[in-house]
Amino acid sequence: MMAYDKELIREKLNRWQRYMESYRLPTWEELPDMDLYMDQVLLLVERYLDLIPHDEKNPVVTASAVNNYVRLKVMPAPVRKRYGRRHLACLVMIVAMKQSLTLAEIQSVLQEDTSEEAIRHIYNDFVWKMTTTTRLFIDQVREAADQALVPENENGGASLVLTSAVSSMLYKLLTIKLTGLQTKPPAE
Repeated sequence: MMAYDKELIREKLNRWQRYMESYRLPTWEELPDMDLYMDQVLLLVERYLDLIPHDEKNPVVTASAVNNYVRLKVMPAPVRKRYGRRHLACLVMIVAMKQSLTLAEIQSVLQEDTSEEAIRHIYNDFVWKMTTTTRLFIDQVREAADQALVPENENGGASLVLTSAVSSMLYKLLTIKLTGLQTKPPAE
């Protein structure tokens, strides 16, 4: 069994908790209302989704990924190589949801021919859900930090990993079921 520093784990979880408490996505109205070039879009998406681990070798999103999303009709095509508010909103949602969903599952939520008004509504709902779910998540991180210091919990680090992995798996299964219900009529 691997030993771990309980105080170090607790401090790192507390630091992450404080970061998550200050994290928020911009609303539709806060997104730039102007045409942007690809490099500007990539920079903004990286800034908005800085909670997703990334570095120079593994950026949050690349130009080729954006081009793929357009080609696969997961998001609307740019107009004369420029991206507007609806493109940016779609891209933020795609990149965030890509952390746990396949592109096919994302397509059931975002469809290419969705109007700008519908995208605005979906995006603002996404931002609201991100905000409220983050609050619940913060409580779970706080509880995990507290559990890391329980003296009898010698495998606290492994226990936290297992709890997170099981929760992730179950939420992924729920998401798959829900997206399946959107695309297929329910069986009698």
